[in-house]
Amino acid sequence: MLRMTERWKGERAEGWKDGRNASPPIFQSPRFSTRVATGTSAFTITELLIVLTLIGILSVISMPALKGFAATRRLKASAYTLRSLLTFARDMAVTDRTAHLVVFDFDNERYWLASSETFNPSSPLTSALTAQNSTVVAAIQNNTQRNSGLQTPPTTGTSASQAPLARASGILGVPYPMEQNVTLAAMVTNQNGRTVEVDSGVAYIYFSPTSTSEDAFVYLRNTRNQIMSVTVEAASGRVRVRQLTSQEIEMLGNF
Repeated sequence: MLRMTERWKGERAEGWKDGRNASPPIFQSPRFSTRVATGTSAFTITELLIVLTLIGILSVISMPALKGFAATRRLKASAYTLRSLLTFARDMAVTDRTAHLVVFDFDNERYWLASSETFNPSSPLTSALTAQNSTVVAAIQNNTQRNSGLQTPPTTGTSASQAPLARASGILGVPYPMEQNVTLAAMVTNQNGRTVEVDSGVAYIYFSPTSTSEDAFVYLRNTRNQIMSVTVEAASGRVRVRQLTSQEIEMLGNF
């Protein structure tokens, strides 16, 4: 019996050396395997409640930051829209050889493009309405002629219904309202060496046919007391936009 046992061990060892016998299998208890699988593939209700609570806390913390981002975006959008209209007014003054203006209505938080041919400084709101009505009349006539295929012979009259449409015809007198929670805080101009600050009523910025203007600063403010400045250079009529720092806002004081 002892010899048979030794012989079996020798054959078994030679089989492992030759690779004929695989390593002895390792058996696990079915009960142990079930416990391991169950513990690694499921979450408890307590864990889910903790995760949901953390998500809620992070959402509450991030809400003010998201609101601040939206307020800043609206302020910048208003400033760049105003810059585009001021630049367009300067280009139209040079192209048409006619002075153009951007008129500001501080009481109603809006502004619009105007031409010196229809603008009346003593009654700016009335002249804006006149320019807007002329734009509508000219647009209607142009669309009617285009749809009917008719061509109107050129005339020498100066009425708005007979004048050909220009690039600015579609926006003359049309008001641009401010973005939500953005206001026209003030406008500071330098007229004949005298500084004039306006924060109510109606004011305007003038562009001559030579592209010159007057030194002007238009300030836009949101509910977070952030301020954007839109600057017009007198010599070139160039328009720039910049957000003021907190120190600059303190120096300006309250409008």
